[in-house]
Amino acid sequence: MRKYFLILVLLVAFVQCAKKEGEQAITSLSPVAFQTQLKETPDAVLLDVRTLEEVQAGRINGEINFDFKAPEFELLIKGLDKTKPYFVYCASGVRSGKAADKMEEEGFEKIYVLEGGIKAWEGAGLPVIR
Repeated sequence: MRKYFLILVLLVAFVQCAKKEGEQAITSLSPVAFQTQLKETPDAVLLDVRTLEEVQAGRINGEINFDFKAPEFELLIKGLDKTKPYFVYCASGVRSGKAADKMEEEGFEKIYVLEGGIKAWEGAGLPVIR
């Protein structure tokens, strides 16, 4: 009886570990898919990780801005709700990818990254606020 109980416990543990390994917190999306997913996701948070100067040149409506290059970036993301879905973008996709990696390390559950950044967004003809 103890042997079967131990096997059951090990099996459950294995299934849980396999599930966690298969889940990915970060998903890259094309501009159109990013826009669609953003609209369809309840409690979505749009996070722009560009500098203030870049944001002033044009932004996606509804964003909050945490400059990835700022020394307080990691402190700012630690204060966010890790259970909400985050849609992260930058100018070309490099900083948003790095920001998403940091967010994943901090335990954020779901992060969507805009492939190609706001440049690709604009290239796809999607709206930007100036």
